[in-house]
Amino acid sequence: VDSPHPNRSPEGEGLSLADLAETAARLCKADLVTGMVGEFPELQGIMGGYYARAQGHGDAIADAIRDHYKPVGQGDDVPTAPVTVAVSLADKLDTLAGFFAADMSPTGSKDPFALRRAAISVLALLQQNALRLSVVQAVAVLVFAGMVFPQRSANAASMMKFLENWRGTVLSLTPYGIVEFFSDFRRKSIESKSSNDILVGMFDGFIRACNDLPAFLADRLKVQQREAGVRHDLIDAVFALGGEDDLVRLLARVKALQAFVGTDAGANLLAGYKRAGNILKSSPSGGGEPAKLVEGHSEGVSPSDVQEKLRVPLHHPADGSPPRAGEELALETALDSAEPLATAAIAAEDFEGAMSALSTLRAPIDAFFEGVMVNDPDPQKRAYRIGLLERFVSAVHRVADFSKIEG
Repeated sequence: VDSPHPNRSPEGEGLSLADLAETAARLCKADLVTGMVGEFPELQGIMGGYYARAQGHGDAIADAIRDHYKPVGQGDDVPTAPVTVAVSLADKLDTLAGFFAADMSPTGSKDPFALRRAAISVLALLQQNALRLSVVQAVAVLVFAGMVFPQRSANAASMMKFLENWRGTVLSLTPYGIVEFFSDFRRKSIESKSSNDILVGMFDGFIRACNDLPAFLADRLKVQQREAGVRHDLIDAVFALGGEDDLVRLLARVKALQAFVGTDAGANLLAGYKRAGNILKSSPSGGGEPAKLVEGHSEGVSPSDVQEKLRVPLHHPADGSPPRAGEELALETALDSAEPLATAAIAAEDFEGAMSALSTLRAPIDAFFEGVMVNDPDPQKRAYRIGLLERFVSAVHRVADFSKIEG
């Protein structure tokens, strides 16, 4: 099998990376039906690579077939060749999406299909190659490819026609908009009695996979990062924001937060946040639990929804009221400056810059607590000061839920 095929063409001639990946994906399991792999299962993939080269396929395709099972476990090599990464990632996400759609996710210590190992492999591929991937979007693509539903049913043709008709519309939506679309479509189809059990089951599997698989991968990422020495409370502080299924971006935020809270500015800002949170909890006119200002990611809250929830109105004193204290004006001015800077930095994925912008609030919030009494007997003053604290807490929540951070 090592001898070159007589009609072998130059590597990649006329083929895009997508074409190479598609060819490799179509061939990557072919060696499973051979006698060699049947007798020696540990040669799966390896023999496929040999067979592909013998058939005249180039190195990119042959290597992808050989290595698409990697990484198999901790310490295994993580592929970096583009075609191999694409096939490996698609293979593992397809497996995960299929089992989650079929409601066969791991429970407790039972994981007969090694889905946790597949999840760890997905994380390794994403991190090693810095791949920016929406997990929900990827699952949606797999569903529309017809890879996670029974294809032998009498309704398979009609289901695929339905998927093809709606494919363009659905894939143009945001990841969490996809889940909302299918949930709404399912409800309407049941109400109009235009669906059947198989179609409803398809909707249910799609929604379940899109909701549960990102959370499962996030849990695996938590375990992985804790083992790597990242503080669990910092991981929880970032994950608590919800609405994030780009795991590379999420991890970058965690690492930036860990660096920030280790500085004096970060420690002092955290102390100011906790003091503000305690006042808001106890104040009769406060905003309640500050940590509840952003919640509901398990229901599919998008990042834009989170940002919308963070817009807390500031209660200004009415005309004719006593002048505001200098500490109040200083904090309001600092918030006016820090909030847009932090928002712009987050949009640019400059999480260090966002935290640097928030660190400018450290001195004004300390001076505010020293110079004014928040729960003033005057209701106008109290409402204004409570509004300032709510705005401060919301600004900090743009980066992470600091109520989850210990210390």
